[in-house]
Amino acid sequence: MPNSTNHCTWSFKCVPLCTVQSLEKKLSYRGLKSMGIIIICKDVRAVKLILSDSSKGLDAYRQLNDLIFPAFRSRELFAYAFGRQCLEQNRFVAEGWDVYDATAEYHRQNIVNNGWRISAVNEDYSFCDTYPSLLAVPVDVSDDLLIQSAPHRANFRVPVLSWLHPESRASLTRASQPMVGLQNRRNSADEQLVELIRTANANTSDLLILDARSQRFALANVAKGGGVENVSYYRDITCKFMGIQNIHAMRASQTKFMEACYSQSDKNWFKMIHECQWLLHLRLLLLAAKEVAEQIENHKRSVLVHCSDGWDRTAQIASLAMIMLDPFYRTIRGFQVLIEKEWISFGHKFCQRTGGPADGGSPFTSPLAGDLSPLPLTRSNSEERSPIFLQFIDCVWQITQQFSGAFEFNESLLITIMDELYAARFGTFLFDCERQSRVYKARRQTVSLWAYINANRHLYENPTYVPAESSGHRVILPNHSVSSLRVWIRYFLRWDPSLQCQEPVNNASLVQKMENFRSLRSKHSQNGIVRHLSTAP
Repeated sequence: MPNSTNHCTWSFKCVPLCTVQSLEKKLSYRGLKSMGIIIICKDVRAVKLILSDSSKGLDAYRQLNDLIFPAFRSRELFAYAFGRQCLEQNRFVAEGWDVYDATAEYHRQNIVNNGWRISAVNEDYSFCDTYPSLLAVPVDVSDDLLIQSAPHRANFRVPVLSWLHPESRASLTRASQPMVGLQNRRNSADEQLVELIRTANANTSDLLILDARSQRFALANVAKGGGVENVSYYRDITCKFMGIQNIHAMRASQTKFMEACYSQSDKNWFKMIHECQWLLHLRLLLLAAKEVAEQIENHKRSVLVHCSDGWDRTAQIASLAMIMLDPFYRTIRGFQVLIEKEWISFGHKFCQRTGGPADGGSPFTSPLAGDLSPLPLTRSNSEERSPIFLQFIDCVWQITQQFSGAFEFNESLLITIMDELYAARFGTFLFDCERQSRVYKARRQTVSLWAYINANRHLYENPTYVPAESSGHRVILPNHSVSSLRVWIRYFLRWDPSLQCQEPVNNASLVQKMENFRSLRSKHSQNGIVRHLSTAP
């Protein structure tokens, strides 16, 4: 870890253990009697160690492997040791875990005055262990109805509210797939729940169910007990399939994309970028999110989003759509709330998707006293790894490139979030769901990433930011075509030595531009000119 606790700067010499993805050894390196150890990192670094004595090299390799990938966990996670140190020294303890409050966020959306209510049916996580403790549902939906409908949805993830339009009352809800199966099962409670979501919006007669999957793969899930909503059973619904591929296809795409990033040759670089289809996957995600935003904003139509389990593609689409629809989520604090709400509380499997340090081994701290039983963490296999959250962050970066003045934060915030996700020194992304985080006392014994970011807020502010109330643009709809997307150089290629040389020059230039802009903005803010300053000078 860096020596400084005020600012985090990773380098080739500073590799957090949790960031390491794999180790490779070459017994004869470049024809010499030496040995090479290659450390492949999750953040697109490849660190090469050359040892002149191959026997000592093998010993070093074994020691590194045992340290990074232990067979048994004998120590507490670093996030807990770091958290204890911070608490003792009173560092990063404010404004972190308190950033997101579900009740406050639902009240910000004014749902209780617009036909919705907050349910505590999942207060002890016995209703759905991967959902948050508080859920928002139409006011006419009883807890009994939720309980009756739960078995019809994969992992009991019933349709609940993510976002409500402030004027039209069109809603964005999320769920998992219905468990239809080969028997074409139906559930009257689920049908009634979807109907009440539809009728909660008086502006349109029908509800759009946006299925992130392709129709072919959605129907293939029928053989596994899943499937899609039968339009004969649900009144006034329309289903639309977006053709976004599953976690395995995304992992394969990332692997090829990383190979392109590691490549030292220019000869086939563009071909490699094209064949990995990374930008194509981003395009489909942005297209789906844009479809949701357009339906809600322009057609006042409520949308229910789901994929298979409701914690990967569903989180991507819902959160991207909310960024397009609500300027609050384009602020520094609002973006933190969005991630806490749509990703962490709704059970995106951060630990399994990234191979995080909490994935497997014995419990490393005592569970809470009371009615919550210990939750074992079973090691997942590599098939569970997938760059779902990275794709979301990349999509956000793509949107910031098209609407630079619409975001209060800069790309350094996005990079820091990804770096800390893999480094795992904070408790924010350690677990797969809200319940796990509570059982293992993350809030009490670790530090939140948001506390660190908010303590260094000046590093993440965008000087060209113009609030929506000044610009007059509440909703932003990005261009999703591949021609409008680009490779995120400052993240994926930042370890290239040639770019490392450019960094000090670029940073100095950026600092000067920021100072000039702030001076100009301060000078003219009283004259109302600031609303026109939406791009950097």
